[in-house]
Amino acid sequence: METSKDVYSKHRIIAVTSLKIMEFFGYKHLEEITVRRQDDKLYKFREGDFKRLRRKDIEDMLLLLVQGKLTNLNVDERFALNVALRMYTRRIVIQERVEDLQLAVESYQKKINLTKPDTYRSDISKKTPYTAYRDIQGIIYQDDMDRNRLMRTDELHKFSDGTLNHVRTSLNDIATGIQMEYLPKRKWTKQDKQRARVMIKAIDKKLKYRRLMRSLEKFVGGRPYRGDLRLLQRTI
Repeated sequence: METSKDVYSKHRIIAVTSLKIMEFFGYKHLEEITVRRQDDKLYKFREGDFKRLRRKDIEDMLLLLVQGKLTNLNVDERFALNVALRMYTRRIVIQERVEDLQLAVESYQKKINLTKPDTYRSDISKKTPYTAYRDIQGIIYQDDMDRNRLMRTDELHKFSDGTLNHVRTSLNDIATGIQMEYLPKRKWTKQDKQRARVMIKAIDKKLKYRRLMRSLEKFVGGRPYRGDLRLLQRTI
């Protein structure tokens, strides 16, 4: 069951204050979860509302659990919350990573590995790197061999983190007006800087999503943790 109110919020969850548990056929269902967010307000929702929350909210609650910061809850409540969160997180990971033939769930790995990004255009070899391509929404960048290549916003999922970070760093230097030796010697126009910011925003969104998915996979992967878990690549 879901609550009748909208539970969506951009504020981070900083505490789980209370739980109400209903037990059916040996399974403990979270009837009501009360959390405190960064705006210092209380929010109430049910286990059925997990799919309406941001995935960042799921990560916040998992971090509070594994860091032992829910001492206000008793053992049964912490166990019930742990089971519910990990079951939901496992479902998210499966949907993203595994191809289910019966449900025709598209494989995340297929998106990345089976088709290469469309990086080549015959007319970009003499174009200025890190400028926008004229026909489609994309940026011309230089690869490791100093060749001009095309990065399209609708194909960011096909690029590695290293390539995305490399292009982002160059575009950020252009957008902020920093003169670097590796950048082409030219005066960057206001339009160049604006298009660079658009691509930076798209790259940041993709990298943040990948960090979040890796973090959730670690929570359900059974791997041991060491040190302060708040350093576990918290997405910002």
